[in-house]
Amino acid sequence: MSSPRPFYLMPGCGKAALEYVIWHYALVLAPKRITCNVVIPGITKTKEWKEIDPTELAERRCPMKEVIQPEDVGAALAFLVSPKVRFITGAFLPVDGGLMLV
Repeated sequence: MSSPRPFYLMPGCGKAALEYVIWHYALVLAPKRITCNVVIPGITKTKEWKEIDPTELAERRCPMKEVIQPEDVGAALAFLVSPKVRFITGAFLPVDGGLMLV
C-alpha cells in the first residue's frame, strides 16, 4: 500500500464530494426509476495530452500497460444507460485498466 499523497488533498476532497452527490441523487431519484452512476476513466488518449505522452505514462503506471481509448469509455457509458442495467444506481465504474488498484 502506498503512503498518502499530499498533492492529492484537493482532488480527493472533490472526489468525496462527487461521491456524496451521486449517492444522494441515486437515492432521491430511485423511486422514479432514474439511475445515477459515474464512469471514472483512467489515462485516456485524447488530443489534450500535450506535455506528456499518455502511452509512456500508462506503461509506467497502469497495470494493463495500455492507454484507454475514448471508445472504451463510451462503451462503459452505453452499458450504464442501457435498459439491461436498470437496477444499477449509485455506482462508480472505473474504466482505467487497473489504475485504481495501484
